[in-house]
Amino acid sequence: MTSKHRNLYLYLALACFLGIILIFIFDGYMGIYDTITITSGEMPVKVEPDQWQQQARFNFMPSTSVIYGGKVIFNYAIDNHRFSSYKADVSVSVWHNQVKVADILSETITAKAFGKGQLDWIFDTTQFISGNISTGMPSDFTIAILMGNIERKLIVNVYSDVNQSKVIPVAPPPN
Repeated sequence: MTSKHRNLYLYLALACFLGIILIFIFDGYMGIYDTITITSGEMPVKVEPDQWQQQARFNFMPSTSVIYGGKVIFNYAIDNHRFSSYKADVSVSVWHNQVKVADILSETITAKAFGKGQLDWIFDTTQFISGNISTGMPSDFTIAILMGNIERKLIVNVYSDVNQSKVIPVAPPPN
């Protein structure tokens, strides 16, 4: 009789260990993760899924700055870590002083099982500010991204420089 149950505790321990590993995989890896890359000038800013959690928990809002006349390029990517495909309507709008200024984008994003999907758009500062922006007085805009029932917000700070003029690129020195 005792020989039949000799390895019972070993099998039970292995089953518990496997259960713990599966919990970490399904809790930490499975799901939908959204990332945005904001390119303004030479330095792209990347906001990843763990930073979005900071926005909800601590009222954190990612931001970028751009000089008047410049453009900000947004790349919104979805990583689908689920066994089924994902499809959601995404709408992007611009807000200034708690007032909706414009809708930039309204599209559907899709991602296959364990795949990716992405949307790109451009924020052109000349569309939202008249040409007489005063020096030293920046204008803040909120970019609101609504994907299904999830809302993400970003701040775009538009400023004007005292010596603002067209930038002439400098040719690299000859080799």
